Amino acid sequence: MSLKIFLPKKLYTIKENCNIYGEVTINDCNAISYYVITAIGARDIEKNSQSIPVQQEIEFSCTLRHLGLILSVADISKIGRYDVALCFAYDNITPNIYLHKLSIKPNQGTSINVFIYDDNQILKLQDLENVIHYKESKTENTNNELCPADDMQLLYQLIKQRNNFVQISAKAEHKFCISQLICRLCSFPFNFLSMFFTLCMTIQPLKFIFHRMILYEHYQEWLKFKYSGKRHYNIVIDKFLGICVMLLLLLFIPHPGDYLIESSHFIVIKLRMLLNSLRGAPIGLKLNVQLNSFLLDCFDYHVHLWATFLDLIEPFVRKLFVPIALLGAMGLSYQLASLTDLITIMGLHAHCFSIYSAVLYKVEIKGLQVLWKVVLGKRKNLLKNRVESHNYKNRQLYLTTIFFASLLFLFPTILTYYVVFTTLRLCIFLFNLILKTLRRHLLEFPFEMLMRWFSGNFYNIEALELEYLQHITPLVCQPEIQMPMLHITVFILHIHSSSLGRVFSCESGILQELEAKEENTIKSLHRDDCFYETADVKEAVRRLPRKIYDERNYRIMRALHLSMTKTVLPKEQWTKYEEDEKYLEPYLEEVIKEREEREEWLKNH
Repeated sequence: MSLKIFLPKKLYTIKENCNIYGEVTINDCNAISYYVITAIGARDIEKNSQSIPVQQEIEFSCTLRHLGLILSVADISKIGRYDVALCFAYDNITPNIYLHKLSIKPNQGTSINVFIYDDNQILKLQDLENVIHYKESKTENTNNELCPADDMQLLYQLIKQRNNFVQISAKAEHKFCISQLICRLCSFPFNFLSMFFTLCMTIQPLKFIFHRMILYEHYQEWLKFKYSGKRHYNIVIDKFLGICVMLLLLLFIPHPGDYLIESSHFIVIKLRMLLNSLRGAPIGLKLNVQLNSFLLDCFDYHVHLWATFLDLIEPFVRKLFVPIALLGAMGLSYQLASLTDLITIMGLHAHCFSIYSAVLYKVEIKGLQVLWKVVLGKRKNLLKNRVESHNYKNRQLYLTTIFFASLLFLFPTILTYYVVFTTLRLCIFLFNLILKTLRRHLLEFPFEMLMRWFSGNFYNIEALELEYLQHITPLVCQPEIQMPMLHITVFILHIHSSSLGRVFSCESGILQELEAKEENTIKSLHRDDCFYETADVKEAVRRLPRKIYDERNYRIMRALHLSMTKTVLPKEQWTKYEEDEKYLEPYLEEVIKEREEREEWLKNH
């Protein structure tokens, strides 16, 4: 068993009778921790510091446990009348107080550690502030009472509650109200624009459009960063940069949409030049003449449609840059999100090109795989779900050879177009990914911690150091109980400024949550998850690919757990009607056809 006592620095050398208040915790390892937070009857003994009103200390002490007393040696005889957990004593000789009584009887190997802390230094621990603030935002409407497992987290929480409870002077409070009023007046235009933007998203004609845009997705992410309370500086910097870009686009750049239009036409021209270079045998490629001519005519027509589409939307793009610039009042990240939507619309034809070439490539690959099995003399047995040897007839092998050779000679041509248009789509995707990374890291980057580090005020839990302090009276005395010799160790908690590497490791947890949500595509139950498990359904489930099979089991187990705990899945994880993939239906139809074929064969034979 171990015993830890956290004692304020100003109480360690006090020479006054008082009651001490705080909290007690006992963990699973039978370690008892006493957190002494405040004392009634004590005065603020630090020089050049404001005294805390006694009445407010008394009101706050009512929310804590009464841990014990600090008494002089002359009053020690009165301790028998009180049932307290701790009792400290002081005299005129020793410079500090010492532990006189415990309500528990320690064992022979019990170690008692006393940690002397400073309130102001504990409140500087930035990572504890983030943890506590994040938990409070998570339990905003459910339960405000936190139960951190770490000693320093609980100590920070108690000190934070004490400072929030104790009111400051009326003059400072008046200044705070004025500054708060000024901040609200300055933020009124931004809040009004945010309310107008939210209203536009709730109106039904616009709601259908906005909910399918990257701008709406970013709006949801921005609200998470804002209401988390851990990235205030990022929100301010985001709005400042957005206003700067807005002024730059409206006052100094006459037609910003022309740059995007010119870039799009430049890509179209280069794509046409590339397609024209594919005629004949470019760089030694042996392309099929007939297929190459057909694909060139097809894609030339679609590139012409793309250029015509860009010409049609050119006036709209020029006008759209005005609302995109005005979005800078909400933040630069909103401008980047709207620019992503605009680039996606302008590159819609490139997405279509990639789909066309991908379909041709998949058909080519699938045909080569199937014909190669025939060339090897094998086939897929659907009844036994395996590949086995088979004796094909000569005419079958002859036709297979012809088709396989034809597809093999057409493969370089299809592969060339697949690489060209997939590269085009990949470039657009990478550009949008860069914009997405910029707007997310603009809200995630620890600007506040970096500023604190430059000013030398950035601290975290790893910068905590323990300094051994020589204790004058290391013995614990309990007159009523004959106690064994106890080992008492006193430490002073010192906090030093953290390194620059720790600044960049300060994560809010929101970006990691968004990335994990994107990777976790498992929604709620699908229709095919609820099939009654007949023999056909069991066989169809057995034939599922491993990934789909594991996702199905996860959804079913999660649904059973939610039903047992009588909780509801978050709405964003509900399966929409258009997302309900009938993944089991093809396998089930295949199993039913095999069963009917088998029954028909057994009936006739």
